[in-house]
Amino acid sequence: MQRLIALFLGLSLAVAASTGVEAQLGGLLRKKAGEVLGKKPPAPAPQPAPEEAAPSPAPATSGGGDTRDTAPATGKAAASALDVSELPVRQSADQALRGRVRIRESGDWDQLPFIPPAAVAAAYALGESAQVALVETVGTALKSTVMSAAFMADHDEYIQRQHQAVNHGLTGVVSMEEAVKRNDLKALEAIQLRQTLVAQIELSRSVPADYLKTQFDEELADWRKQAANTGRRNRAKYQKLVAAAQPLEGLAPGDEKFRRGYAVLKSIENDGPDTEAAVFALYDREKKEQEQLAYDQHNLKGQLKQHLTAFVAIASKVNFSAPTVEKNGKTLFVNPADERQGALWKACFRAGEAPTSAAIKLARAWLAEL
Repeated sequence: MQRLIALFLGLSLAVAASTGVEAQLGGLLRKKAGEVLGKKPPAPAPQPAPEEAAPSPAPATSGGGDTRDTAPATGKAAASALDVSELPVRQSADQALRGRVRIRESGDWDQLPFIPPAAVAAAYALGESAQVALVETVGTALKSTVMSAAFMADHDEYIQRQHQAVNHGLTGVVSMEEAVKRNDLKALEAIQLRQTLVAQIELSRSVPADYLKTQFDEELADWRKQAANTGRRNRAKYQKLVAAAQPLEGLAPGDEKFRRGYAVLKSIENDGPDTEAAVFALYDREKKEQEQLAYDQHNLKGQLKQHLTAFVAIASKVNFSAPTVEKNGKTLFVNPADERQGALWKACFRAGEAPTSAAIKLARAWLAEL
């Protein structure tokens, strides 16, 4: 039970840090806690006996178990401990939805968010039906918040800043990796040409003017030599290069016209477009496609699909009847295959079958809407 709330806080479900939303979620939890406790005034959590100072530790791995949750805090009522203001919701949002922690099938407890000991104790003290209700309450409230327009806009701003991800509304954009996977040689060749063109243009914009002029002079000398070689099969290309280069000879290397003209020359050399308009239109298109690919990878709905799918895949395979044994003060799985499972699998095992099933149900329903 020590990671019950992590089923949603740590698995890509997080809430924005707005006061209104926190108050709303806090109210839901307080209401649920009131129902669970029969609406009695909340009493301080009892001080556990030494042998019950904390819930059983997570089944350990070779790297050691989670050591952050030690003993439940005293003097905290269940309702206040489960209030959203007591939970690290913003940190969990950053971890799960903004690429700072990846959910994997193996790993350690640092991949799940820190849950305050008081909240651990409060969740642990609930009965099974109340634990299920808590998962449903938290999951529903978090889903509503994460899917809000404000949260999506904030996420788009973040991925634009961190990943140069922008939604240009482009569809059917194919990455180089996808082209290789499809064995689409035509698409692969086109992508390589565009990426080479982008690299050449950005290089011509960034290198010192004197260096660019030296490079131009050396290349022009070689192009003239190749254009004069009657034995070359592609002599016509070098003749075109020489003709296009001549107007640039009298320009200062720092002149924008020189830099743009040089980019056109490099395009011709790589069998690309031979006009400035075509070259820079292709450049702009490639930049937009790269930003679109980044957006398709990092956008909020895509991240939710990835994390929810990973959660369902792992949580659905938890063996809740897996035998354990106490050894050297640690709870270990008897079966080595169970012992090798990652933190998420073990968190679900500890939470129990009913709360985990409730979380899986919510995750599947959410996936169906994305």
